[in-house]
Amino acid sequence: MSLLFSMIGMLSISGVMIWEIRYWALMISSFLSLKFLSLEIWGMVSTSWLYCDSMSGMLVILTLWISGLMMLASYYSIKFSMNKSLEFSLTILALSLLIIIFFLSVNIMMFYVFFEMSLLPTLMLIIGWGYQPERLQAGMYMMLYTVSMSLPLLVSLIMLSNIYLSYNMLLVINLNYLNFLYDVNMLWFFSLLMAFLVKLPMFTMHLWLPKAHVEAPIAGSMILAGVLLKLGGYGILRVMSMYFLNEVYYNKVFIVICMWGGLVTAIICVGQSDIKSLIAYSSVGHMGLMLAGAMSKFMWGWEGSMLMMISHGFCSSGLFCLANMMYEKAKSRSLFLYSGLINTNSVMCMWWFLFCIANMGAPPFINLISEIMLFCSMYMYSGYLIIIILMMVFVGGLYNLVMFTNMQHGSIMNFMNSNFNNTCSEYLLLFLHFWPMLGFILNVSYLNKIFMF
Repeated sequence: MSLLFSMIGMLSISGVMIWEIRYWALMISSFLSLKFLSLEIWGMVSTSWLYCDSMSGMLVILTLWISGLMMLASYYSIKFSMNKSLEFSLTILALSLLIIIFFLSVNIMMFYVFFEMSLLPTLMLIIGWGYQPERLQAGMYMMLYTVSMSLPLLVSLIMLSNIYLSYNMLLVINLNYLNFLYDVNMLWFFSLLMAFLVKLPMFTMHLWLPKAHVEAPIAGSMILAGVLLKLGGYGILRVMSMYFLNEVYYNKVFIVICMWGGLVTAIICVGQSDIKSLIAYSSVGHMGLMLAGAMSKFMWGWEGSMLMMISHGFCSSGLFCLANMMYEKAKSRSLFLYSGLINTNSVMCMWWFLFCIANMGAPPFINLISEIMLFCSMYMYSGYLIIIILMMVFVGGLYNLVMFTNMQHGSIMNFMNSNFNNTCSEYLLLFLHFWPMLGFILNVSYLNKIFMF
């Protein structure tokens, strides 16, 4: 509760150093959450409206961390180069507060309301601080895709809550353990999960994501890739745990769609010329793999899905920061205009290399552990999936290597000069994305404590 009240206080204050105060408040809240939302007390932080277990605790920390890095990434592009920096920081804090309440909600109606309310600040970020006139179309795509699937979710949650005579998630889970379970047919299954599948997004429902990423500012891309896609993954895991939806027979359909979609989006990434579109399509493939692991009904699949959400949040957000740094200097996102960057800025070449190998799931990053767990759960589910898995690993490494080699090697373009140097704040931003991915692999023993239901 003190965390929520401090966030509300940051929304209300104003002053000369308001940007810096809010940035440091978010970063300090991240470290305090690491201390007070530790493994020893997860599952014990509870009120009648809020509840923190291992899933929500990790995602709350991720939200605070990415929100602070959003303000650091936008320090020059928004505060000094554009107007309305106060409104920008207010939007970031409001979005962070809504997402945190969503992750901590124990009431099913609060769970739904804050899931939908998080769309509004995201739409304000895309429309208010986007780069191109097409940002209106991108915002419309996002709203149409997400809102159109939200009504079946609302109706299903109300009807199931009336059946269980409770709107409390914990009580519903306990009743299910007492065999108070009703038969779940196909209509219930799709009604409950469709809104989260769009937000994830699952392949065939992903067309809004590349448009939103391309038109969004750097802060919008970071929060989309780092946190908002995790709202869909968290909602799927939470709803499946509440109503035992992993006991029905429709999982194999989603697993096939997700694995095939991951392969198709990886092939699309190989032919992409826009850097932000390439990173956005790679997010679709990673989140599809996460959904397939959750649908596999194996504990390794569920734990790998949770770890994939955390690792993808840091890696994809860092890649978007790198792409934005290149855009601010070259005023273009086309891979065809970048070559020979290793000769003009070798330090950025190192950062590109680290984040590209993290994105392909190479050691020593936690992306490797998550992909190993997910691939093993897929192989345990069906041995035939090993063919798609091998193809996904090959093509996933291919598009990351293509992106890296196209940008860093080759002849130097004539317009590249010493202006491609970077500032200390940009290096700090990349380091704060990189260090959690590297350090987290030293403490992956938390996995046996993730799911307490």
